[in-house]
Amino acid sequence: MAITNVQIASTQTTQLFLASGEQAVTTIFFCNTAAASDAAFDLYIVPAGHVATTSTQVLKSLSLPAKETFVFDAEKIILGNGDGIFAQADTNLVITATVSSVAVG
Repeated sequence: MAITNVQIASTQTTQLFLASGEQAVTTIFFCNTAAASDAAFDLYIVPAGHVATTSTQVLKSLSLPAKETFVFDAEKIILGNGDGIFAQADTNLVITATVSSVAVG
């Protein structure tokens, strides 16, 4: 099992995870580290060779109150080599994403 941690930018789409071989993403935690400000983010699951657009978006403007955490774990996501998970926030570097993954096969 592997863990990656990334702060989500507001100025560009941020790569949270890029599959190397076939991998399963088991959980993603999104933590708003701001002391007093809500923040929102968009989440994309993108096939290899494509870019994050509305056609790859799975969450839109999800609001996260200050000091709160949202857990994305209802479904496991199986990614092929080069598939990725990306996000963009409305406030720069206040939402931290923690991705838990495991190699498949």
